[in-house]
Amino acid sequence: MKTETNDFPPAAVRTLQILDLFLEDSSSKSLKTISEKLSIPFTSLYRIASCMKEYQYLVEDPANPNHLRLGYKLTGFSDIISSEKYLIKIAHPFMKQICNDLGQACQLCILSSDGVCTIDQCLPKSTITYITRLNEVIPINVSASGKLLTALLPKEERARFLKKATLRFTPYTEKTITDPALFSEHLEQIAAQGYGTDDEEYAIGVGCIAVPIHTPDNKIIAAVGTTGPVAPYKTSESFNSILEHLKETAQQIEERMF
Repeated sequence: MKTETNDFPPAAVRTLQILDLFLEDSSSKSLKTISEKLSIPFTSLYRIASCMKEYQYLVEDPANPNHLRLGYKLTGFSDIISSEKYLIKIAHPFMKQICNDLGQACQLCILSSDGVCTIDQCLPKSTITYITRLNEVIPINVSASGKLLTALLPKEERARFLKKATLRFTPYTEKTITDPALFSEHLEQIAAQGYGTDDEEYAIGVGCIAVPIHTPDNKIIAAVGTTGPVAPYKTSESFNSILEHLKETAQQIEERMF
């Protein structure tokens, strides 16, 4: 929690300190506890807390008299930040830039109930014969983003998701991994390296790389990736160049979002 106030208005700083305190420990707290932890004079705290209650950022805890907890109004900000529309709005200019710089298609993807979905994409001037359609849900085993997002799920959540996702497994090419056991091993490799690849598993002659987009608390909300003719994905120098561009793009998106 930040303690330096600089030249900011004291009331604004104290309001944010209160929110930070609940962020660190979400349990309900008395005004006395808040005052002691933040060294805010009780009279000032009372006025600030009353204002926050009026605007429903703090509410009385019905199970603990004279204690306050965060109000549900704050969840509205979480919905805005994590919504697909907001993510697309932030990510699109950076996707367009990497598309222009590398001459590769750039896609923004999320997991669906049993596959992976492209929610936004930028296409290069050069023609790419095989490309997923916007909002099309495809099996995760033919997608760099699908593999990556699945690999980075918590273990139990991953297992539940794979029970549904493996039912969609289809051999798009001879390189597609359709055996669930082999695919699980492949996911472990992807989780360890931190990026996903598609080596002609969706279409012969097409390669892909995808990297994750994180929240500040390290949750994965999406993947951003490139797709194009497979040749640049076959040599280490061009592969690493694309990968570094993608990592930088993901970082730029995260900085703008959060």
